[in-house]
Amino acid sequence: MAGIYGHMDVFDESGEHWATYIERFEHYVDANDIPEAKKVSILFSVMGPKTYGLLRSLVAPVAPGTRSYEQVVTVLKDHFTPKPLVIAERFRFHKRNQGEGESVAQYVAVLKKLSEHCEFGAYLEDALRDRFVCGLKCEAVQKRLLTEDSLTFKKAVEHAVSAETAARDVQQLSNSLKVNAVFSHSEKCHRCGKGNHSDEDCWYKDRECHQCGRKGHTKRMCRGKSKGRHERDRKHKERMPEQKSHTHKRSVKDKKKKIHHVEANESESESERTKSDSDSELGLYAVSQKREIFTQYQ
Repeated sequence: MAGIYGHMDVFDESGEHWATYIERFEHYVDANDIPEAKKVSILFSVMGPKTYGLLRSLVAPVAPGTRSYEQVVTVLKDHFTPKPLVIAERFRFHKRNQGEGESVAQYVAVLKKLSEHCEFGAYLEDALRDRFVCGLKCEAVQKRLLTEDSLTFKKAVEHAVSAETAARDVQQLSNSLKVNAVFSHSEKCHRCGKGNHSDEDCWYKDRECHQCGRKGHTKRMCRGKSKGRHERDRKHKERMPEQKSHTHKRSVKDKKKKIHHVEANESESESERTKSDSDSELGLYAVSQKREIFTQYQ
């Protein structure tokens, strides 16, 4: 052999059936052109120590190497997969119904697997047909198949698959119509006012409004102000700081004027008080002089 193709793992009873393992081993032998005389030795090499030890116990006191390839395979097959009871296998077969969420194709595959050890023989097709029809979960399909004359297993499966496909398509179409109906009755687009699309899909999403100048809606749906008014408001806001500054300056000047006016009034009052005091003193002096003159004449 020029090289080895593929790889054979040791046999693990918990993960693979013996029959499946031998099938893979046969392909491995064919791929690598292993001669018939070496098949037993190669099988002993790849099956693993656990399986080889079991084989030694099963064929004791004879050595495993003295057995032919067919004998080795049969001994291990009888141990790992003993012949099942037919009545028990048929019981499981006839009790199997289509499960919830299980497709017709999946149900057919399960029935075929369960029938492997039922030994139906020539009655296999009829047994599969009967169990298939009786186990279908769709009563409408069952009633239709029960009215078919000369119904075969193949024909029953074709009818059931067609009905399942049609029901699935109708359900998908119905869901789509419901979605469209709900969408059509939902609130209108806030960008343009139409009701056949959403806000995110609106054509005016990136378009400029002819009223306010902003993007994202039409003039009809605009809630803002017009361009002119918006511009006037903007300029008015820009002038506000200047007006506030002028108002503040005028307020400061008015306060200064009031202060000067109060000071001037206070000065005038002080002058008047001084003048009044002076006049009072002069009056008193004149009165005293008159008294002296009057006293001299007496």
